[in-house]
Amino acid sequence: MPTSPKRTKKRRRLRFPVIIPGICILAGIIILLVVLLKGCNSKKTDTPESGSPAAQENPSAVTIEDSGKDFSSFFGHKGLVTETCNLYLKTDEGFLPTGSFEGGANLEIGTEQEMDLVSVAGTPFYIHGDSLSPSDRWYRSETHLIPYSEDLTTAESYDIYDERGNRIASVQHSDTYPIYVKPNADDNRYGILFMNAIYYIHADQVVSTAPADRTTDTQLAAEVPVLMYHFFYSEAEGGSRVDGNYVETGELEEQLAYIKDNGFTACTMRELQYWMEQRAQLPYHTIAITIDDADPSVHQYAMPIFVKYGINATNFVICGWQPAEMPYELWEMRENGMELQSHGFLTHTGGCSGMGHGGLLLCMDHAAGVEDTIRSFDYVDGGFVYCYPFGDINENAESIVRDGGAKLAFTTEGGRIHPGMDPLALPRVRVTGGNGLNAFAASIG
Repeated sequence: MPTSPKRTKKRRRLRFPVIIPGICILAGIIILLVVLLKGCNSKKTDTPESGSPAAQENPSAVTIEDSGKDFSSFFGHKGLVTETCNLYLKTDEGFLPTGSFEGGANLEIGTEQEMDLVSVAGTPFYIHGDSLSPSDRWYRSETHLIPYSEDLTTAESYDIYDERGNRIASVQHSDTYPIYVKPNADDNRYGILFMNAIYYIHADQVVSTAPADRTTDTQLAAEVPVLMYHFFYSEAEGGSRVDGNYVETGELEEQLAYIKDNGFTACTMRELQYWMEQRAQLPYHTIAITIDDADPSVHQYAMPIFVKYGINATNFVICGWQPAEMPYELWEMRENGMELQSHGFLTHTGGCSGMGHGGLLLCMDHAAGVEDTIRSFDYVDGGFVYCYPFGDINENAESIVRDGGAKLAFTTEGGRIHPGMDPLALPRVRVTGGNGLNAFAASIG
């Protein structure tokens, strides 16, 4: 129905008294917001020195609660991050929230507590103690790599990943780190020292690299002897040597003491891989120690001695001979620095008569061999190094382990390894029981 002229005029008269107060209120709100924003922006923080993890544009320091809780039970241990939470950077103005730690990450906790924050070892960062719970992991965090005389500088926002590719932290400022591992065509990551171990930053989050004045007298390794052990026994417990593959506990202790006392470094398989790929540097007198078969004598007799001297080793596990669920003994060795790698799943058996020792991998169907290799790597929870059963290798065997995901593979041929060699046909130095310490010392140089 049409609106009358009188009603329309009346509505127009009423509209202006309503609009004018509304405009005034809206203007007041805008002015208040501007004042508040200026107040927030006025709290600028100092830019830390170049070369240290440093915020280029930090948020304001925040007030940290001091509840009086004691988080010292985490000191020197691993703590599990219960859920994604703030990471804090300590400055002269206080603690700045400058990113986050991911839920589920295992962190190396330092030995400092300020208010309710605890330090993260090997980093400039802190985390709220209430964000941690006890971790069931206790493996040693360390690296034997030598940093390059080169630093990287990150973007103002970057992520840090562990070896498995899990994001550990997101940081909201630019930092500078020494380079320990360089990227290549297959792995577009830089390795940095973080929490006393190697963690990773993707190259697309690195804005520059530059020479660093990091001169050192440390000689670098040009070749590495990879030792090969098998079985262990104790004469004190009534054991005896069956053949040269058996090393007595006193003999092993003498060998590891020699390694420790003479400045040798026992590297991990990942470190060896990066060195072979010429992406990382190892110190002179580096060795690697491998143990074939994961016989029960390794856990019973060898592990306590390796733990005593803090020396790394690698167990090559015949995975199909183990229980379906990895036994605690293997897990315990891994946590104590004796990593687990593959000695095949069901391939440590004959089947290729007249070829080498007759190991099945020599003539096995390619697809079946690749599946077996992948199963073995899955069993040891992320394996990437293969030891050929019986030491047998030919073109068929090598193509199988390559397509199964191996980065390194070892034979029983004698010799030392160096960059440029075929990474899937590597020799080793056999340790023969009863040969004496002089022969052992000569074998590792």
